[in-house]
Amino acid sequence: MRKNIIKKSVLIGILFAFIGIILTILFQRQITKENKLKMDRIYHSLESETYETLQVQMGKLRVMEGHLIETEGDFKNFEPIAERMLNDGIVRSFLFAPGGVVKGVFPMEGNEPVYSLDMNTSGAGNLEAQSAVTKDTLILAGPFELVEGGEGICGRMPVHLTDDYGEKKYWGIVSVTLNYPQIFKNSSIDLINDEGFACRIWRVNPDDNSNQTILETNIGIKETSETVRYSADFFNTKWEFTLEPLVPIYKRKSLWLNLIGSILMGIIIGYEFYRTKKLKEMQDEASRLRILNLQQKLEQEESKQLLAQIRSHFFYHTLNTLQGLIIMKPEMAVKMVEDFARYLRFNVNTGVNADELVLFKDEIRATRAYAKINEAQLEGRLRVEFNIPDVNFMIPALTIEPIVENAILHGIKPKISGGSVRVSLYEDENFWFVNIEDDGVGFDIGKVDRAHSIGLQNVKKRMSHFEGCGINIESNIGSGTKVKMFFSKDGLKTKKLSM
Repeated sequence: MRKNIIKKSVLIGILFAFIGIILTILFQRQITKENKLKMDRIYHSLESETYETLQVQMGKLRVMEGHLIETEGDFKNFEPIAERMLNDGIVRSFLFAPGGVVKGVFPMEGNEPVYSLDMNTSGAGNLEAQSAVTKDTLILAGPFELVEGGEGICGRMPVHLTDDYGEKKYWGIVSVTLNYPQIFKNSSIDLINDEGFACRIWRVNPDDNSNQTILETNIGIKETSETVRYSADFFNTKWEFTLEPLVPIYKRKSLWLNLIGSILMGIIIGYEFYRTKKLKEMQDEASRLRILNLQQKLEQEESKQLLAQIRSHFFYHTLNTLQGLIIMKPEMAVKMVEDFARYLRFNVNTGVNADELVLFKDEIRATRAYAKINEAQLEGRLRVEFNIPDVNFMIPALTIEPIVENAILHGIKPKISGGSVRVSLYEDENFWFVNIEDDGVGFDIGKVDRAHSIGLQNVKKRMSHFEGCGINIESNIGSGTKVKMFFSKDGLKTKKLSM
């Protein structure tokens, strides 16, 4: 027998550990999928931002082209226009290269070495210029080292002018040189690390076919299995975007915590299964002894007439429920015995005399015990809520608990879907107010039957023996019942009997 229990415990532990590992794998896959979606979003945002930044500057080539068309190829008076377009600190220079040889540089100061540069020869950025002429389109070049010093990104665009015969002929190249990396000073790439990712923007340099980094986050790309590459076409030049999570899958804390947790869960569940089986017989025996002792006490105690009238059916139903729980759910049976004992102790110890006062806390404690017993009996069809602050005062014995019992027996139990009972306490300057509300079937106060009226009438009768307290009952069929009681803060006094 013992070997079978151990074998089952091990198998159950392995099963739950395996389930935990499978769930961990699925969870990590979901994280990877979410990371891919986030990287897609980052790429599209960064690609649009970069394109817009370059587009604003490349638009200045159209201004240069328009000036040449308007002046029929004369760029000597371009300096005032250049000054207006140089105010953002991003543009380094504007170049006019008739026939591909630079003859116009704006501004000239600081850019003297670029004068007479022949873009038809080999050199950094010249391949893009030649390709722009061949393809008759604007092409982005760079970043590369400038002959005038520093680094830059250039836009090269061929210009065609109309001759006296109305034919368009190749004039040369216009070029705008952008300061690099200043053009990207406002790029959001610096914030990508904060989102948990690394990013690199790069291109293949046509001069030597090397991979050239354009922009990169502080924490760079390490090329893992989760690295994703995107391509973007910026003015006929391909730029690559590489993104990856900062934390690869094998370094995720959640992965290792979930795996360790799965193994521990399997061990704990297997052990609990073994322990539960071993203790089951002892718990069953302990439960039987407790019930037996409780039954003996009930037989020996001399219950008073009022207590027997209100509680006899409840005792019988509880004991029947306990007998079933001993076999099916021994742990719940033990808990119910404790609640029942607490409830019974209060009812018996109070003596249930009409002129007896008890502490509010004691009555609430017994009411909670009664509520827990019924919640166990109704198995999810009943919910009892207590909203009681930490206060204490004297009230007539058995005034709150019978109302809660009445709400459960006649309000909630007949309702197929069950319901809830709420017990709350609030105060004003002179009184404590106790509200007991349920969302049960309700009843017609004018036609209340005897089953409903016994508990309510006993409470009313008990409270009528004291000055400074009272009760009000509101109920409608189908909308539940609300009982409101009040107790004077000056204390309750027994009414004098009138002759």
